[in-house]
Amino acid sequence: MLKSNSLKRIQLKQKSKLSELKWPIGIIISIMCVMALGVWTIKQANIQPVMMDDYYFESYGDVDENINDILLSQQKFDKKYNFNFNTKAFHIGENILKMNILTKDGKKEISDANITIKITRPDTNQYDKMLKVTNNNQGMYTFEKFDIQKLGRWQIKTKISIGDLTSFSTTEVNATN
Repeated sequence: MLKSNSLKRIQLKQKSKLSELKWPIGIIISIMCVMALGVWTIKQANIQPVMMDDYYFESYGDVDENINDILLSQQKFDKKYNFNFNTKAFHIGENILKMNILTKDGKKEISDANITIKITRPDTNQYDKMLKVTNNNQGMYTFEKFDIQKLGRWQIKTKISIGDLTSFSTTEVNATN
């Protein structure tokens, strides 16, 4: 009986030592998991390319300094003018883009606008194409021809300046066969 009691005490002491070590071991394992996930996150971030956002056709610093003026000009432009493109989709091969700019009431075509157009993919700037105006016929602007070689999503990024008002927009277009 004495042996069984002392054996039970030894077993209880061993169990209590194991239960005392559970928390420190759990904390150490948790810290190691957090560190491993941090390393994995950094590796995944380095795999994906980072493209600078060029929505406003200017550097990040310039946009940051002048964002209030840019947004105010955008609001004033939107109250005064409308514009639209003649195309809803691109096709593989040669494409042409036309844009019409009118006053909000639709009575007057705007023919003195300064327009910057970029055709781009939303996930990379590898396929960017800057287009120049080739013809302006009473507010209908025709841009130079351009080639599309990849199916899928494309964007038409636009900067339109009329006098001291400027508008920026992005229009989604799908390229099909």
